Amino acid sequence: MKILNYLFRPYVVIRQLQKENKDLKTTVIELKNDNNDLWDMLEEIKEADKQAANYQALLNTKAIGEA
Repeated sequence: MKILNYLFRPYVVIRQLQKENKDLKTTVIELKNDNNDLWDMLEEIKEADKQAANYQALLNTKAIGEA
């Protein structure tokens, strides 16, 4: 039996490595999607910050005269 285990051991190791590789690929895809979502959120935050700064500038303006 030990001889069979010795002979089939590389195949078992290969199958385990293939499974681990598949799991890692899935994890990488999930992380890439999360990363893209975070970049999109950052862009939205920057745009909202810019709009808030413009609004604040508008609120800080004083009327020079009446129309």
